[in-house]
Amino acid sequence: MAMSILTPTTSTQVSVSNKVSMIGAIMGRSGCRINQVRHESNADIKISKQEPGVEDRIITITGTPEQIQNAQFLLQM
Repeated sequence: MAMSILTPTTSTQVSVSNKVSMIGAIMGRSGCRINQVRHESNADIKISKQEPGVEDRIITITGTPEQIQNAQFLLQM
C-alpha cells in the first residue's frame, strides 16, 4: 500500500501599494508580464482598480510564502 505524504500549504496574502504610473510596467502589454509572473510563481496576483483621485493601486499576492516571495522577486525584475 503506497502512502502519500501531504505537505501543508499555508496560504497567506501580501498587499503592496504601487504608483499608478508603475502599473503599466507591472502588467506588460495586454497583461502578458503579469500573467507570466502568475504562471512562473503559481501565486494569485490581483491589482486593484484605479480609483479617481487616488495615486496608488494595491497589488495583492496570495499563495504560499515561497510563491509570494517568488512573485515579488519576479515583479521587481
